[in-house]
Amino acid sequence: MEKQQRLVVSIIDFLNQSVTDGTVKADDKESLDIAIQCISEAFGVDPSNSKQMDSLSIKPARLQNIFDVYLKTMSKVGSGSAASPPPAQLAGLSATDKAKAEKFKATGNSQMTSKQYDDAIASYSEAIAIDSENPIYYSNRAAAYSSKGDHLAAVGDAEQAISVDPTYVKAYHRLG
Repeated sequence: MEKQQRLVVSIIDFLNQSVTDGTVKADDKESLDIAIQCISEAFGVDPSNSKQMDSLSIKPARLQNIFDVYLKTMSKVGSGSAASPPPAQLAGLSATDKAKAEKFKATGNSQMTSKQYDDAIASYSEAIAIDSENPIYYSNRAAAYSSKGDHLAAVGDAEQAISVDPTYVKAYHRLG
């Protein structure tokens, strides 16, 4: 039941975020509140219980991010375009940008060795911000998430690594 409760918490987070970010009009907030109440009761989740919500949360991953990875993966698998290099690789990064991203990766690797998982996640995220087409950065961040026990976020990053490069075998290993 915990898996389903984690999904429910993710859905609640998504619905609340949709009102906050303006995806859903404020006029529809009451309808979403009712939906949250219904699914919460059906699955034994109490949105007012911060301890339960924190223990079931998949943060920093978000349902929308996981769904985006799924859609991207499915479009690559479905269209047969997985063998063609991504547009960013065709254009190429500057040597300076590659060096910056690699420095963040090296810092993250060092932080992993020191078991500073949150810092490692931040370092790998910086590398990804510079070069989002390098599957190694996602795979390394997946390892950091897994090491701190956030396996759902680890799966999301492993799947992102696979969507970037379906031939990167290590990303499949990160899935378990």
